[in-house]
Amino acid sequence: MHMKFSRILLIISLFIFFGGCEYERIAGPNGDCDASSFELIIESVKNTACNEAAGEIELSVTGDIEVEYKLNDGDFTEDPVFTSLSAGNYSVQARSISSNCVSEQIEVTIDNIDGLQISVAEKDNSNCGDNTGKIIVEQQGGVEPIEYIINENEIQGSPEFTGLSNGNYTIVARDANGCEAEISGIEILSGISFNNDIKAIISANCAISGCHNGTQSPNFTIDNNIIQNASRIKTRTGNGSMPPAGRPDLSNDEIQAIACWVDDGALNN
Repeated sequence: MHMKFSRILLIISLFIFFGGCEYERIAGPNGDCDASSFELIIESVKNTACNEAAGEIELSVTGDIEVEYKLNDGDFTEDPVFTSLSAGNYSVQARSISSNCVSEQIEVTIDNIDGLQISVAEKDNSNCGDNTGKIIVEQQGGVEPIEYIINENEIQGSPEFTGLSNGNYTIVARDANGCEAEISGIEILSGISFNNDIKAIISANCAISGCHNGTQSPNFTIDNNIIQNASRIKTRTGNGSMPPAGRPDLSNDEIQAIACWVDDGALNN
């Protein structure tokens, strides 16, 4: 009876030890991105008239490969044509459905056929957790005076925006006739590096014995697995469930660094 009870305690202990490090299993890439590389092609761009959202961008890729397409920070979709777009700058990207490998981002401009145009003249990033970012836009055409709005906040007469934190921004310019031009997907990055900052945090706290060092999926000794699970890592380190109970907590600086890296796009930098 005593031996049977000891076995039960052992099983419970093992469950707590390994179960405490349980992690949502998110599929990572199953292919070699270098071997299955492809290029994104801009097939056509349709401009739009002032105050209309009739612009279009049509995409394709080289090679015989099934892909999904993304516009700015939207979700990936199998439709290669993006419609109902207003004048402005857009970023596009393709991703292989089978391997999750992604193309380089390409910037595409949809012009106002008959009026106001804006472009980014200057951009300064901000350190993680600071509010030192800056965006200056440049205007061409349109009827003075020009108004500027960032992320649907208050209207201002200056094309310079300062005191910005890390994140994505949209700037709209409007002239005296009500004609608008927009730039979306302007990123203020934190400068947090995967190789110099994030990898060491994960290696010391997560890719350890009994956790994500290969004994449990995902294996965080593999860089790509960390990158593919970046959003989940941000969520769990932010709510304190990673590292699991019984292991030292991350510092606030470490938690913020992970969040900034993920918000920057979880780059392999």
